[in-house]
Amino acid sequence: MAVPRAAGRRLILCVLAILVGNRLALSQSGLRPELPDEEKFGRPADEFALSYCVDPRDPGWEMDNAIGQAIADRLLLEARPHIVADTSQRAEIDDLYRHLLADCRIYFGFKLIPGAYPDWLTVTRPYYETGYVFVGPASAPSRLADIPAHEPIGSTLGSSGDFRLVQYNNSLPADRRWKRFPFGSDASAMEAVVDGTVTAALVWAPAFAQSRKSDSAIGALKVIASEPLNIPAMQVGAVLLSEDTFLRSNVDKAIEAIVADGTVEKILKDQGMPGTPPRSQ
Repeated sequence: MAVPRAAGRRLILCVLAILVGNRLALSQSGLRPELPDEEKFGRPADEFALSYCVDPRDPGWEMDNAIGQAIADRLLLEARPHIVADTSQRAEIDDLYRHLLADCRIYFGFKLIPGAYPDWLTVTRPYYETGYVFVGPASAPSRLADIPAHEPIGSTLGSSGDFRLVQYNNSLPADRRWKRFPFGSDASAMEAVVDGTVTAALVWAPAFAQSRKSDSAIGALKVIASEPLNIPAMQVGAVLLSEDTFLRSNVDKAIEAIVADGTVEKILKDQGMPGTPPRSQ
């Protein structure tokens, strides 16, 4: 959901509300959206089922779906996933609100950035952690620090990893900086590594894991250690409407349980998803 969909999601308060795929964007107001047909929606019933949204445009959506199933099982509810379709005719924030009204109570796959969400949304506790990785061809140095100055380095424009890279690169003396090439998506950044446009690229780790399964050229790329750049892990969770406090409380308890009993770790392994269960909250 974004500009383009793989690159960003429009949330509000002029902050980054970044989804698991690499989506980010800006909006100008923290007010709840006003939909002209809002009165036609009936919220999904949740007495006996957990209705949740997952987005196949996100590289971790199958992981999210498995987490939703595990949470529903833990709560002794029927899992009712809603697979989000691309609806590019509306603003991103309107789409998110519409889905939470009409299709699901909880929407999985959001990066939990403190202060990034408006008051009409609430977030769950994280169910896993992952991050950004540098990728390069087999011939590339094994560390970012060993890539010579002035070499082209790609990154996905506007991602939190991109901000870290820009900040660090700009802190170096001019004669020691790399040439940063911004790209609109992780896919285009990885393609630029494959075709030699850039020496390495900083991308969302789940996007790299997904792409290498279906693209042999990307599969041949390797992970380059980010030293000396420190890129903290990113926690991933879900969003709900703020009034759904009872559901959020129960979902949080279920997440805590499936982390503690090893379910999340098994799902990560089964899905081939780079990441770890969240640290103790």
